Amino acid sequence: MSAKRVFEKFDKNKDGKLTLDEFREAALAFSPNFTQDDIVKFFEEIDVDGNGELNADEFTSCIEKMLMEVFVFCDVDGDGKIPASESYVTMTSLGKKCTEETCAEKVRAADVDGDGYLNFDEFMALVIGDI
Repeated sequence: MSAKRVFEKFDKNKDGKLTLDEFREAALAFSPNFTQDDIVKFFEEIDVDGNGELNADEFTSCIEKMLMEVFVFCDVDGDGKIPASESYVTMTSLGKKCTEETCAEKVRAADVDGDGYLNFDEFMALVIGDI
């Protein structure tokens, strides 16, 4: 699933814009730990044109930027790709309960080109695929 499709999923009335309520649902789908204040602040930051709604470009640009920051964090050796071993190191350092095998399974499942690594597009599809 792409960031654009995530936008479309949460654009309940299909008007091409996300209201604060629609955005709240999307934000909580990514992380149920967001507070209401965090969501409002984040919404205001993303709303580049200040019109009180998010268009697809504002939303997808923000999601892709955030995911790139996470990708860079997960890419322990900085080579632009994430093998299962780096995924495991990152997940456990964040306190996530996982095994090397479960991380390897997720990497294999998302590794579209079959090279044994996640590139950014594969990583993005993995992260937002469950939303």
